Amino acid sequence: MISHISRQSLMVLTILTVIASACAAPASVSPQAPTQPSATEAATRVIQHALGETTITGTPQRIVALEWTYVEDLLALGIQPVGVADIAGYKTWVKIPVELGPQAVDVGLRGEPNLETLVSLKPDLIIGLDYSFGAAYEQISAIAPAIAFNPYPADKTASTFEEMRTTLMTIAQVTGKMAEGEAALKRLDEKIAAGRAQLEQAGLSNENFILSQIYFYDGATSARLFTDNGMAAEIVSQLGLQNGWEDEWQQYGFTTVGAETLSELDEVHFFYVDNAEGSALAQSSFKEVWDSLSFVKAGRAYPLGGDTWLFGGPLSAERLVDLVVSALTNSAVEAAFPVTIEHKYGSTTLTEAPQRIVLVGLVEQDALLALGIVPVATREWYGGRPGAIFEWAKDKLGAAPVPEVLSGNELSFERIAALKPDIIIGLYAGLTEEEYATLSQIAPTVAQPKEYVDWGIPWQELTRKIGLIVGKAAEAEQLVAEVEAKFAEARAAYPEFQGATGVVASTWGYPESYYPYSSQDARGRFITALGFTVPATIDELAGDGFGASISRERLDLVDVDMLVWLAEDDGFDTDPLYQVLNVVKEGRHVFIPPSDPFYDALNFSTVLSLPFAIDGLAPRFAAAVDGNPATVTK
Repeated sequence: MISHISRQSLMVLTILTVIASACAAPASVSPQAPTQPSATEAATRVIQHALGETTITGTPQRIVALEWTYVEDLLALGIQPVGVADIAGYKTWVKIPVELGPQAVDVGLRGEPNLETLVSLKPDLIIGLDYSFGAAYEQISAIAPAIAFNPYPADKTASTFEEMRTTLMTIAQVTGKMAEGEAALKRLDEKIAAGRAQLEQAGLSNENFILSQIYFYDGATSARLFTDNGMAAEIVSQLGLQNGWEDEWQQYGFTTVGAETLSELDEVHFFYVDNAEGSALAQSSFKEVWDSLSFVKAGRAYPLGGDTWLFGGPLSAERLVDLVVSALTNSAVEAAFPVTIEHKYGSTTLTEAPQRIVLVGLVEQDALLALGIVPVATREWYGGRPGAIFEWAKDKLGAAPVPEVLSGNELSFERIAALKPDIIIGLYAGLTEEEYATLSQIAPTVAQPKEYVDWGIPWQELTRKIGLIVGKAAEAEQLVAEVEAKFAEARAAYPEFQGATGVVASTWGYPESYYPYSSQDARGRFITALGFTVPATIDELAGDGFGASISRERLDLVDVDMLVWLAEDDGFDTDPLYQVLNVVKEGRHVFIPPSDPFYDALNFSTVLSLPFAIDGLAPRFAAAVDGNPATVTK
């Protein structure tokens, strides 16, 4: 009996044989005869790598990355790969400022890519780990030139940090991006130097730290404690801190210990990653142990976020530096500021915690309220709620005055100035450069980030930036971790969501057109966080926007496994173009009208509204996905 991988291998070998036969040289030409490229041919070079050497001709344009680290390296060089292994896992574990584009095709598992998919992508370069390639290296390298790396040198004197840098520059050499590679490493070096200076200024040099990943697996909580030769620990050490975990050399740069070992640690700053997939802190039994740990009780435990990737490239390294420096400096009141926030129109530096906060974005009030801070003014989006504060956030207001609500239409600069703010925040916004310039004359202003579409900042990033602005970065990170853990619980509870296609849409333009939201929009991100996938066609139509308008004649674009309408269902039952869709025939559509409280929660998609939305909407989505029209909830 032939195994699945064997059948796949045979099929690919057949394809490759046909390709090789079609491209074979005439019999009179010796295959060993060297040839010289003409002046117009691209340069050919031989690249040494962990599994030998590979000849590269020209500049690769269609690149597949079989390991997340090399996805990051490509993005750092300004290259979007055409194929990536385990895209869902990448998006769960890796958070960097450059997003993986919608063009990337999932090629299967990192250690077992789908060879047929690789062939179909027609790559001209494949990059992966040496041990992930394994016995399949020859087959994969027959599809396209393949280079392999080993980020964990067996040489005990080698530096994994330097290995990361060398790997980036090798990929830069292969792809003709040497200048971009050098620039990326220069930015990282400058970031480390600035972070080291900031910690020194705060009197935190030579403090002991431990860097850890904590996780729950197979019924037990474990922790990876990073040793001196671990790349991430080496980066933190370069900030002027001392690694408090002493162990013998470990090839992969960490020691795996049980929860009991954590109780033996003392007088350290404990930086930890707790991913929502297998969250340790989501386990009540471990939470009791955690709360008893000395560094937790002393306020020296710092969540870095579940998507902080400790095995990546220069962009992950930069983010690690930012998180460590921010966590330490914000934990000490006297050293919490200055802090600089990057945004679409530059950067804004705050020298002290703001007291009078005016919001010109649409949802930032929730993150502030979650951190115990009430803004002076919010901005109306819709709904007419007092203070623009919805049900899920009302109890956070306490006895504080209800914020003034600014118009959601044209900004009144005179009114904003009269409020005498010491900061103006517009993260979930679409401020123009002219509006930003005018607001900046009134008070320091933070605009929407440049990394995302306008009104497209993810709730995690918004919460973190609000935490930085008000000097509560660690508290903000903990809030993010708690909500991500709730999403993980929902994914586990509803396995039928995983890999299913889904779209959230509104009736803008009805009856002539409709408006599905992309995966860059908060509503699209909500269903992807539950395990659904927004079709690439929707993302392509949206382009740099958060959604796309489609005509009634193209309703086939939303004929997916689950369709969620933020609308009343009036008129849909009589629309023949809608009724022919399979998603309608099988009852896999959900209507959430404006009168439904979850309509507001999904639109807001904040650190406070999301738990409310998960509890209310996940069961309704499950009733739709089952394909039984009798269970659909309208």
